[in-house]
Amino acid sequence: MEQAFRNALAAEARGHFADAAALAATLAELRASALAAHPDIAVDADTFAAELARRLGAGASLEVLVRVHAGDVHLAIACAAGDERAIRRFEASVLDEVDHSARRVGARREQADEVRAHLRRILFVSEPGRPAALASFSGRGDLRSYLRVIATRELVRAVGAGHREAVVVDDSLLEKLAPASDPRLGHLRDTYRHDVDAAIRTALAGLGEEPRVLLRYSVIDGWTIDQIAALYGVHRATAARRVAAARDQLGDAIRTELAARLAISVSDVDSIVQLVQSQLDVSLERLLGGAS
Repeated sequence: MEQAFRNALAAEARGHFADAAALAATLAELRASALAAHPDIAVDADTFAAELARRLGAGASLEVLVRVHAGDVHLAIACAAGDERAIRRFEASVLDEVDHSARRVGARREQADEVRAHLRRILFVSEPGRPAALASFSGRGDLRSYLRVIATRELVRAVGAGHREAVVVDDSLLEKLAPASDPRLGHLRDTYRHDVDAAIRTALAGLGEEPRVLLRYSVIDGWTIDQIAALYGVHRATAARRVAAARDQLGDAIRTELAARLAISVSDVDSIVQLVQSQLDVSLERLLGGAS
């Protein structure tokens, strides 16, 4: 481990590790601490050491290294490498900070969902000019506190922007779904405007977090299936099935909700729903876009 650490050290930091015995002992202690925290998540010893050096960068020193939160760095390394077990653990044990922070700042559920999606993006996905945050997390502070700061900041921003957000569904939405200039759609537009608006809003609000996030990524952000697959650490075929399932789930929910509102059978609303689904991307941009 010692040699792997030294090989990855920034040139400016190499003089801080002249004591080879102290470095070896510190790395061994950090490795043992990381394995105790996550014994079932595999990170090679040399990879662990090299990542510690890379992540600490030019500010690395023995004093800084001793205080590193080794278990959190171990988990971050595995998440950045796409380890599904590590990603699940990260989301289960750390992303609940969003819920705690949301309660503290009085954020609505949809605002918390939006922030969770935003955090996944900045934590797991590298973009031009910005590496994924988990790929650079150094462990100088603990991962939970790190996330709490980001989550609180983003939630405060979301709550503060609430008054500037576009109305989720307004009178112009049905005009986009069924233009008044089309005589074939005029009757449906005039008759079902408010029911369709309300059905879409209710159906979207009833979706689980993952379908909402998948629809945002694929429709609003224009992500490819490959980008979504990389985010979730799954094969692109699995990602494609999940996106398709999210769209189908929303379509089914719209059909069921509209049938209930019109007091007719689900099969009888298909012609109406086809109007909605034919422009699903347009409506989703209005519904999910908010103040993005």
